[in-house]
Amino acid sequence: MLHSQKGGPGKTTLSCNIAHELAKRGKKTVIIDLDVAQPTLQHIFNIPKKDIKITINDILLGNGILSENNISSTSVPNLSIITASEKIVYGEGLLSLLKSIHEHSYFILHEMMRILQRMSYQYVVLDCAPGYRIESVHAATIADARIFVIRPSTFSFEGAKEMLQDIYKKLSYQSLNFFVFNQIPPELKVKSLKILHKWKEELERETGIDPIFLGFFNLSYDIIENCIHGEYFFPRKHSLYNQLSCMVDNVTQNIDLLKTQDEIGAGSKKRIALETATNGE
Repeated sequence: MLHSQKGGPGKTTLSCNIAHELAKRGKKTVIIDLDVAQPTLQHIFNIPKKDIKITINDILLGNGILSENNISSTSVPNLSIITASEKIVYGEGLLSLLKSIHEHSYFILHEMMRILQRMSYQYVVLDCAPGYRIESVHAATIADARIFVIRPSTFSFEGAKEMLQDIYKKLSYQSLNFFVFNQIPPELKVKSLKILHKWKEELERETGIDPIFLGFFNLSYDIIENCIHGEYFFPRKHSLYNQLSCMVDNVTQNIDLLKTQDEIGAGSKKRIALETATNGE
């Protein structure tokens, strides 16, 4: 999952590029728009309305059954997408304040991950709403890896530190926590760069979750200009693509390591249980 404290740090662009890179590597991937208040993925991937058979709103509200046939495909091989509904009505559905709806949506989201796994999806990328929206908290609870995207500003840094301590620290320790500073101005002054490194060290030291740092991503005017033309993916020859590739390597390798450790731990528990049962007999 990708998350931020406020909107605007480039979280969605990074989400799309991570999903795009995983698919390009031959991994069956699906990206899900969990920002139900401000859905954008259908526009980034140019998904016509007529091709959208089911949305994340339908799934989480129990108004549709997820299947291989109703997940939208993209122009990128191995990459599918589940969009959010553009019919935004505040106070209703997922944007209501009814506790029962949000509790129910958590269990559906959890089950949806199992269904996607049975469909042979190797990676699910969750583009979450910024802040404390309940869907983002649910996603943080079940994700294998949480990537927190931070802008180079004091309020973004302080907000990130608070969220990491208030939410992530209280959730399962079986998940990996990452963070990245995005949209760093080119040719940053030495004094300012020192402050960013100080913030990085503070997040690593004081949040209590041992987050893994994924780097400083520069603001690119080339990428901004490409976005004006509807092109959101980093060109392979661009410096940001090299950083993105290293980010994907770091995250996926750590996920694989975590799962291997879990399997070893589960095997040890099973062996101990068998030995205990045998000794008991």
